[in-house]
Order: sequence, then C-alpha cells, then structure tokens
Amino acid sequence: MSSIIGITILGTMICLLDLANAHSNSSSCKDALPITSTKFQEPHDSLERANNTEVTTDFKSWNFRPAGHERHHRRLRVIHGVVNIFGWGVLLPIGVIIARYYKRLPMKCEEWYSLHVRSEVAGFILGTVGWGLGISIRNSAKEQSTMSTHGIFGTIIFTFTTIQVLHICLQPDEENVYRKYWVIYHNFFGYALIILTIVNIFQGIEKEEPSNRWKWSYAVLVGVMGLTALVLELLPCFSMIKNKLSVSGIE
Repeated sequence: MSSIIGITILGTMICLLDLANAHSNSSSCKDALPITSTKFQEPHDSLERANNTEVTTDFKSWNFRPAGHERHHRRLRVIHGVVNIFGWGVLLPIGVIIARYYKRLPMKCEEWYSLHVRSEVAGFILGTVGWGLGISIRNSAKEQSTMSTHGIFGTIIFTFTTIQVLHICLQPDEENVYRKYWVIYHNFFGYALIILTIVNIFQGIEKEEPSNRWKWSYAVLVGVMGLTALVLELLPCFSMIKNKLSVSGIE
C-alpha cells in the first residue's frame, strides 16, 4: 500500500516539475527587452536632412524594471503553483481517500491511520509554504491592491487545514461521548476543504500564461483521484453482489 502511494506521489512530482520547466522556458523569452526601432529619412538636400530626420521610438515597450526581478517574480509564481498543487491539491485528497477506503474491507490496511496522518501533515506543510510564497508574491507586486478571490480562498484553506491538523492531536477518545460529533465535523470540513482547494487551484491557474497545459494536467490528476475514489466506493457493492451470488450457487 505505501509503495503504491509513494509511486503515485513520485509520478505527480515528476509531472509537475516537467510543467514548471516548460513554463519557465516558454516564459523566459518574454523577459528580453524589445529593440526600439529608429527610422531615418535622408533627403538629398543637406538642409532638409537636418530638419526632416524622423526618429520613432516605442516608449511603451521600455521596461524600467530589471529583467532579473521579473524572472525571479515569475519563478516564484511557478514554485508557488507547483508546491500548492502537490501539497493541497494532491496529498490532501490522497489522505482523505486513505482514511475513507483503507480502514474497511475489502481494502482494509492496518496502517491506514498512520498513512492518513503522514499524507495530511505533509500536504499541510507544503501547502503552508506555497501559501506563504503567495503572500510574498502579492506583497512584492508593483501595484498593491486588495486581496483577490484566489488569495482569500487560499487564506481560508490555510486556516481550516491548520485547524484540521490540530484536531489530530485534540481528537477525543473512542469512548468519549463527543467522539461522534468530532468525526462529523472533521469529515465535513475535510471534504469541503478538498472541493474549495480544487476550485482555488483552477482559479490560480487561470492567472498564468500559458494556462491550458497546467489546467489540463491538473484536471487529469483530479480525474485520476476521482476515478480511484469511485472504484473504491463501489468495491464493497461488488463484493456484496459476489457473495450473494456465491451463496445462492451453493444453495
């Protein structure tokens, strides 16, 4: 079980790193300063030559901000996206899948709780780093403005994932009368955070150029995780039908 999860995580990291390299290579061409064009008209008359010399310069294309700063800013945005996609967008859903399907038959695993906690804590740490990078990118922007919807959702996700991780240490015992209420709360906010995280990641991808490759790549990851959850959800039904058929065959 742990080896399958490790292979999945490694493959996701390789995919995200390839996307980051492709993004940085495609966007590096945009950092070059445009060449201003100078046009000279030289009439035959020497007097008219001095008066009619025309120089056209595209002042709008001048970039007074250092190109190195722009490259650094773009690189931080790529790192922010990769870390958040892998942390909040992949590890957190994997942790939820482990907790829901690997503590019961037919996929029961004795180490499900340890794997769940490790996946959630690792996703929380990476997501927190990505969230901090996002705040830093916003603060270093040329034009300071109010926080965007993407930033607001990111802060909400950070707040409630922090609470969810703290609840691991504060969960009541199995015999506690409030245990069932804690389970309901923990599950409800866990699923809500997964949905909000996926929506926010797609919203952040829309701000990047080119965004289509990132969008479709993450859509494939979400589709794979969703299909895995669907298959694991239906496995008990298949097992139940198989058992009924076997029992009826014996009779």
